[in-house]
Order: sequence, then C-alpha cells, then structure tokens
Amino acid sequence: MNRGSMIGPGSIKPIIITSSILLLGWSLVEPVGLFAVDSPVLVKARYLVGYVTIVPCCVGMIRMARNMEGDAVPVEFHSSIGRYWLLGSGGFLLFNVSLMLFFPMESVWLVSSWLRWAVSLGGAVGLFIGISQARSVAQTVRAERQSLRAEHLETQRDLIDHLNGILRHEVLNSTQVIVGTTDAIRDADEPVEPTDERIERIHRHGEELTAVIQEVKTLLNATQPDRTVRPTALADVVRTEVDTLRDDYPEVDFDVRVVDDVRVRGDDLFGRIFGNLLRNAVDHNDTDSLRISVIVERVAGSAVVSVNDDGDGIPERKLGTLFDRPQTDDDGLGLYLVAELVESYDGTIDLIDTGNEGTTFEITFPVAKSDSGSSGDPGSGPNRNPDTDPSTNPETDTGVDAEQRV
Repeated sequence: MNRGSMIGPGSIKPIIITSSILLLGWSLVEPVGLFAVDSPVLVKARYLVGYVTIVPCCVGMIRMARNMEGDAVPVEFHSSIGRYWLLGSGGFLLFNVSLMLFFPMESVWLVSSWLRWAVSLGGAVGLFIGISQARSVAQTVRAERQSLRAEHLETQRDLIDHLNGILRHEVLNSTQVIVGTTDAIRDADEPVEPTDERIERIHRHGEELTAVIQEVKTLLNATQPDRTVRPTALADVVRTEVDTLRDDYPEVDFDVRVVDDVRVRGDDLFGRIFGNLLRNAVDHNDTDSLRISVIVERVAGSAVVSVNDDGDGIPERKLGTLFDRPQTDDDGLGLYLVAELVESYDGTIDLIDTGNEGTTFEITFPVAKSDSGSSGDPGSGPNRNPDTDPSTNPETDTGVDAEQRV
C-alpha cells in the first residue's frame, strides 16, 4: 500500500459490500413509500423493470465481494478490482445521465430509479470483470511460479546427481590414492626420502582434490538465486586474473589490450570466468612456447572479451560437447563451469576458431546500465537482472581505447 493511498486493498471489500447494501436498502424502501402514498410511478413499466434489475445486481455485488478470497483472488488484487467496480458504476452512470438529456422523465422517482439502475448494473458488471481478470492473472502467476519451482527443482536434482558423480569418481579416487599411498609409506620398513615418488603422488592428488572442491564450491555459488551483482570494472578483473597466471606460469607470454571504461554486472565469482578459461588454455598446451592474448572492447551496448592462444587447438572429438557437463571420466568441470558462470551474468561464450594455429573464445556481456553512456558513477546494490540500455551508444566501437601489454 502506498503511503499516500487513502484506500488500501483490504478495505475495498467492505466498501463494496456496504455500498451495495445501502443501494439495495434504498431500492427496497423507496417502493414501500411510493405504495404508501399510492404513487402511480410504482406501476409504470420503466420503474418495475429497473426495480427487478437493481435487486439482483446489488445481491450479486454483495456475494461477489464476500467470495473474493474464495475465488482465489489474493488481497493485492483487491485495489484493481475496486477500480473496475468504480469505473463500471461511475462510467455507466455518466452515460445514462447523458441519455437523460434526450429522454426527460416526468417524475423524480423515475429519475431516481434510473440512476440506481445505472449504478448497480454498471457496478455489478465492473466488479465481475475485475474479479475475472484478477482471478485469471492470479492463476497465471501461480502457474508460472509452479513452473519456475519445478524447473528449479529439476535443475537442483540434475546438479545433485552430477555432484554425486564427482564425489564418487574424482574425490573418491583421489582420496583412495592418498590413503593407499600413505598406508604404503607407513608400513614401509625403510626410511622415506624427500624425493620419494610416493610423496609427489600424494601431493599431486591432494592438489587435484583441492581444485575439484573449489570448482564444486564455485558451481554451487553460481546457482544461488539470491546472488548480488554490481557494476564491475571489466578491465581490472581481466588484469588481475592475467597477473595471477603470469605468477604461476612465467614462461607464458600474455598480451592484454583492454578498454578501461567498461563496466559489467559482476560479483566475487566473476573473475573465475577468465581465470578458468586462461588456465584451461595453459593446461592443454605447451607452456614453453605459448602466447595468449586477451582483448576487451566495447561493441554497442555490450562488452566483448576475446581470448586467443596459439596452441594446438581443441580435438575435433570434443567440439560437440565442449561446454557440456563433463562425464565422470573427465578431469574437473572444465569449460562447463566457465559457461555456467557466463550465463549467470546474462552473457554468452562462443568458440570462434580452433585448429593448428590456436583457439579463440569470445565472451559477450551486457554493459551495466549505469555505464551504457560511458559516463556517471555506477551505483551498487542488488542488481540480479537489471536492464541495459544499448540505445545510448548506437555506434559500434570495435577499437581499443586503452592498451596495456602485460
């Protein structure tokens, strides 16, 4: 209810019932008075027709108003129903008042009957339309909620099945290797040297187990419906992730060219998109001769990030399921996690090219609304699915405004 509103949704029902009772009482008392004074108006056809119409209309409005909750009409729709009722009664009353100018009545009682008939019939029709529309909208909303709930449950069920597969395969396998190797070391008679291959095996599987757990945690966080996103400087995120990879892989040559003034909707998980994608390129290529370029540019109302490497390309057998959920015989969540994260920010990811000369991915995000015109200080706060405004920048700018080589 708005602070300035005089009539709340909960007060519409008693107003309609009270008004209908008063109108019905007026319609019942007036004929008694006319009969008492032996008025000839009482037997006129026009008066009788109005009388037999007014009574059922008033009774109908009372019954409809009392049964609004029983008709599965939520209270938030009552204000809308009240507007239909007022519009029906007031509109039909004005229409009949205009007709009276052309059909003057010889008795004030006929005029009174005509006005009551207009108010009651118009109000009954308006109330019926309002309740019918409110019921239809409420049913549609309930159906959509049930559909979304069912879709969410199905997604959660699939996710649980997939995580169960990861736990049974990757996590269980790694833990079995770790436990088996430690048992072998503990039962060994001779001292264990620091260079023992079994120690390296434990360390390797421990790192794999940690990576899987981190990926699962990221995937679970990405599916949360109450995530809060905010305008985020895309260039800063890309630079941060590239700097992290440079520290881990100093032999890889990174080339970064970015537009500094582009903001997109992001949160704490946003950087994992580029971190995972870049690390995927490093892990599947020869790092001694690898060169990776990352280009960020603005195209109309979108931010486009191109990630290119000069590696050996992606095997053809993997192209059809590149972004699909990995099977249990794969390592980690791979590009599936990247695709899920990109989609959670209303973005898209596409494989542009792959082959002997390298692989190129292109990721597109809508520019944050406050940044569409490249001016102003973007705000912050809950912004799960805000609107974007590409019309503020109709020109396509594929150039790079600011260039930084890392």
